[in-house]
Amino acid sequence: MSDQVIAFFGTPFNEDEHALRAVEATAAVMAAMQDRWSGASLVAAAVGTGEAFVGNVGQGATRDYTAVGKMVNATHALLGHARPGEVLLLPSTYGAVSSRYPDAPVRTIAIADQDEPVAARAVTLGAPVAAQAGRRVLATILVLDLVSSTDLTVAVGDAAWRDLLARHYVRIRELLAVHEGSEVDTAGDGMLATFQTPVQAIRFAWEAIDADAALGLRARVGVHTGEVERDQGAIRGIAVVIAARIGALAGAGQVFVSSTVRDLVAGSGLGFEDQGERTLKGVAEPRQIYGVLRSAD
Repeated sequence: MSDQVIAFFGTPFNEDEHALRAVEATAAVMAAMQDRWSGASLVAAAVGTGEAFVGNVGQGATRDYTAVGKMVNATHALLGHARPGEVLLLPSTYGAVSSRYPDAPVRTIAIADQDEPVAARAVTLGAPVAAQAGRRVLATILVLDLVSSTDLTVAVGDAAWRDLLARHYVRIRELLAVHEGSEVDTAGDGMLATFQTPVQAIRFAWEAIDADAALGLRARVGVHTGEVERDQGAIRGIAVVIAARIGALAGAGQVFVSSTVRDLVAGSGLGFEDQGERTLKGVAEPRQIYGVLRSAD
């Protein structure tokens, strides 16, 4: 399978804690295949647990094993969404390893042959913590938030809201991939993401707002560019606070940005409307805020 490897744990080989052994083996492979210079992981993975048909061809030591089944298909589909240094786990797998990897964030992913999106768990197994923590980098931070989501939940009911939210995250993650963004965290109905450039973030923001509008949702977005400290899969620092506070100022269907973002995209053709100087909670000095104007196209 070109640059992919499939491995089996459990019956008929060894049934003892096969889900945990599969995840730990994945961690060992990732550690062995880190980039020599940066320490960054070069491998992504997915692990699923369930029934599968396992067969082999050949004789003696020369055998080619394969597995087929719905669980195998689902696991392979998850692999296409995993990032380097990350392993995505099917819910059945996470149930067996949750005590070892508690509070792993949920990644809602649509899989072709399944009626509902899968609530996979994302576990970071890349470079050692010492290599990941404390690294400061320049990033464009985007915070997306749904407006009046509590009122909508009451109006449609819990079950319909969960379905709507799952569809929201599936579409938002598709757009993240298109615009080369990286999901950092989700909390309730919000999302924190980073981008390499502010133009990418703004283009994503408008498409995300339109995608949510098609679902009957109203989104708002804040964008700022600044230094952040990477701590494993998380990002920290005043730049993250600024992006969140700017997003909180926006109304439904609006994209607000800092003056830093506006200056960085000069020449891009994007237009802005001055929103004035605002005092942001937790930020020492007032900041000039701009609303991004929608382009004619």
